[in-house]
Order: sequence, then C-alpha cells, then structure tokens
Amino acid sequence: MRKAFPYLLLAPYLLFFILFLGYPILRGGYMSLFDWGIMGPKEFLGLGNYIDLFSDDRFWRVLGNSLLFTLLYVPPVIIISMLLAVLLHGFLPGISIFRSAFFLPMVINVSVSAIAIQWVMDPQIGLLNRFLDGVGLPTQTWLNQQGWAMLVVSMVVIWSSSGFNIIIFLAGLENISTEIYEAAEVDGSSTWHTFLHITVPLLRPVTLLVAVLSMISSLQVFGEIFMLTGGGPFGSTTVLAYYLYEQGFNNFKFGTAAAVGVVMTGIIALLTFIQFRFLGERNA
Repeated sequence: MRKAFPYLLLAPYLLFFILFLGYPILRGGYMSLFDWGIMGPKEFLGLGNYIDLFSDDRFWRVLGNSLLFTLLYVPPVIIISMLLAVLLHGFLPGISIFRSAFFLPMVINVSVSAIAIQWVMDPQIGLLNRFLDGVGLPTQTWLNQQGWAMLVVSMVVIWSSSGFNIIIFLAGLENISTEIYEAAEVDGSSTWHTFLHITVPLLRPVTLLVAVLSMISSLQVFGEIFMLTGGGPFGSTTVLAYYLYEQGFNNFKFGTAAAVGVVMTGIIALLTFIQFRFLGERNA
C-alpha cells in the first residue's frame, strides 16, 4: 500500500493529462496521416499532408511570420518584465498600486483588450493618431499596414503577458540574499553595476524559464491576431496557429490542420531543447 500511495496522488493529474493532452496529441498525429474532411477520414495519405505542407510557399511565409513574431516578442518581454520586476521589488510608497496596474492585463479577456486596442489604434478616431497629429507627425493605419501590423500585435501581447513573467521574476528576486546586495553597497557598487553583475547572473535560471515559456506562447499566439488583424494585411500577420485555424475551420482540411499542429509541436520541442541545451549549461 505504501508503494502505491505516490501513484494514487499522481493519478488525478495523470488522468487529466491523458484525457486533455496525451489523447489529443496522439489523435492529431493520427489525423495528420489522412485526407480528413468535415465528415471524417476519406483516404489514407501517409506523409502526403506533410509533403504538401512543405512544398507550399504560403506555409513557409507563415513560418517566417511566426519566427518574426517570436523575435519581436520574446527578447523585449524578457527585458521589460525583468526591469519592471526589479522596480516592483523595491519598497517604495504606493508600490502595491503599480503592482496591481502591471498585473491587471493578465485578468482582462483577450477580446476585451483587443477591442480597446482597436479603439486606440483606429486611423480616424484613435487616440494614438490624434496624439501624432497633435505633435505634427504623420498618422498611420496601424493594423492595416504591412510592417506596422505585426509590430503592434507583438506590443499588445507583450503588454498583456508581462504580468505573468513579472511574477516569476519577483519569485526569483525573493531568493537572492539581501546580504549580497549589502556587501555590494559596502564595496561602493553603483545601482546599474549591481543590477548587471549581481541581479542578472543570479536570475539566469529564472530567465531561462521565462524564455522557454515566452517562446512557446509566441508560437501559439492566436487570440490577439484573430481579433486585431485576422491574419492580414495580405497575410503579413498569419502565424502558424492562425494558419492551423484557417485550414481546419475555414477550409475544413482537418488532416492538413493536424499536420500543421504536429509541425508546431516539433518546432517548439526543438527550440526548447536548444534553449535548455545551451542556456542550461551556463546555469550549471
């Protein structure tokens, strides 16, 4: 009975994992081998869906958009979250108000925040264009112009997800002994020098965790793109998750959509392995 007790404790998690993660992953891999329409499987294709996918120029453009979004999102969100966490870790008057303000986007629904951003970015009545017009700068069609659209979406996702990363960095800062900072202060270390040579190195394991989680979420981004740009303009913000949605729920090519999902899983696993392989060694 004693040997079985740990497995009994793990049973609820394993049950939900098998039902909601394990089975869908295996089912997706199975569907990707078929010409699967809205009425079910039509024909076994083997690797046909993957061959069609990799020979499709649009898939490579979509993959490029996903990698561009990852580049625009991951490094800034890590830097911004770390800096804000260091500021919020201090004991300043009214710091709880600032903490609540940065955590607030976490509890706002994606649809609500997207509608608010659309109002701000509206080319005719948006506050941002009114401000630019007021200071004599040219106004922009932020969400309908190639180049701007992906940048705006990445900034919105950074704003909405920074609160979660700040919590992780704050937990990491709590584990750094205050004696180290006191010793640095006695030695005459400046604030910037302390941050660069003490805080950043000691937060390296936490930074690795945030980098992996941010990279995974960047390759799975969907809600903001669906609500703000719908994959446009001219497909410039169509990323892998939105492409999967198009194939499955607009074109009803569930086999192709499943193949896109399998490819996404492979890319995420590969990039996660690379991050742990190289950044993890530095933390050892």
